[in-house]
Amino acid sequence: MHPSHLLLLAGTTVAQSLQDVLTAQSATLSTLNGWLASEALIFDILNSAQGITILAPSNNALAALYSTTLPTQLALDSNLLTAFLSYHVLDGVFFASDFLNNPVASAPTFLNMQAYSNVSGGQVVQSRSQNGGITFFSGNNVQSNVQAYDFNYVGGTLHIIDTALTIPARITDTLITTGLTACVGALQRAGIEAAVNNAPDITLFVPTNAAFDAIGSILNGMTLEQLTTVLNYHVVRGQVLYSQLIKGGGTVVTAEGAALNFRVVQGALFVNSARVVVTDVLVGNGVVHFIDGVLNPANPTATPDPSAATQAPAFSGANTAAGGVPFTSSIILSTTTTLIPTGPTPTASSGATPPPPVVTAGRPHMYGNYLIRC
Repeated sequence: MHPSHLLLLAGTTVAQSLQDVLTAQSATLSTLNGWLASEALIFDILNSAQGITILAPSNNALAALYSTTLPTQLALDSNLLTAFLSYHVLDGVFFASDFLNNPVASAPTFLNMQAYSNVSGGQVVQSRSQNGGITFFSGNNVQSNVQAYDFNYVGGTLHIIDTALTIPARITDTLITTGLTACVGALQRAGIEAAVNNAPDITLFVPTNAAFDAIGSILNGMTLEQLTTVLNYHVVRGQVLYSQLIKGGGTVVTAEGAALNFRVVQGALFVNSARVVVTDVLVGNGVVHFIDGVLNPANPTATPDPSAATQAPAFSGANTAAGGVPFTSSIILSTTTTLIPTGPTPTASSGATPPPPVVTAGRPHMYGNYLIRC
């Protein structure tokens, strides 16, 4: 977050309704207001819900989605609009000060629809605060900066964000999007891709392509059983370990059965001897962290060298092998719902507000644990 992303205090009172807020901020939220006006059921639920926080995409944020596949997806999937909007609703009243006082945090959302979330208690967004600014991270590490905050109303509060949140996708689709194709190919080779994608509450430590390449000579000699054992050593089942939950000196048991050891050295987080290079990439069934080395279940006591830019492989005698990065030639791309703005973001003066989306394959419904928690 750059210092220029400073927040604007809304200075509103709690006596107003959600409609009052949307109307008062029409210069920024007229598109969202139009979407909600076209979906009376959704608006009624949001308007009557108590104890929530709405992350409201600005006009520019929603306009950017019209250059994506969103309109087509909405026409094909009668539940997508419900999922999309519920992901922008936090379960609890979170004022800006709550995020500013917690540099890294996970905020629970109302997205708890099985087709879009396989996380106990519902999908989350990650928040990070720095230099007086707040940024939310959603699927594929899409960043949404808070432009204005604390528009309080009788049901809770609302913050305006500059980019719509992206519903977290399946693990393997996310890894392909972020370029970690070697891990996808390895999961497919071992026949455990579906198990990793479908299991609830997963934490996955994913080596980079360079990490797989560094032990290519070892990987080429592994049986499928040995490869499966190594890959399962990167999987933690039943626990979604966001970075703020991982403590130096802690351990966790993997799907392979052996433990991983966490260390914090000079401010950097290590898993065994592998450095965590990217944290908290949200996926449909948990969270993924990228690491710079392939973990070795036969070497769980490997320790890091904090002075090294890249850690030495945890497999003795390993080196790269001919033929390029292992496992990348057999990747099968799977499709999923990912709402990622791909076109330029229109400016406020770019023309008329786009019409609200039209769902032609039925109407969305919000019930159960989706949005009714009044």
